[in-house]
Amino acid sequence: MKPLELLRAAYGTAELLAPGTVEGLLIGRAPDQRARAVIRILGARHLLQAAVTARGGRTLHRLGGGVDLVHALTMVALAAFDRRRRRPAVVNAAVALAFAAGEWR
Repeated sequence: MKPLELLRAAYGTAELLAPGTVEGLLIGRAPDQRARAVIRILGARHLLQAAVTARGGRTLHRLGGGVDLVHALTMVALAAFDRRRRRPAVVNAAVALAFAAGEWR
């Protein structure tokens, strides 16, 4: 595995196993029960994406970057329409954009 896949797998594992901890570190407060469930789903997605991109070439990395970009856009939309979740959505969008940039390098 390359460093990006290792980082993604570690991030996904942390989201899956300790979603409250990850969110608390990123935004400074614990997520509610619904947010923790969504964070776990996203953690599983990161683990799956790390496994798939680790086995593939440039095309799979570009597709993975596209998935990250779509995720970032959905978080921007959430931030625009839900004031209560604005901060975590913006932070999550930034993380997704960072992963997208890594996939497209």
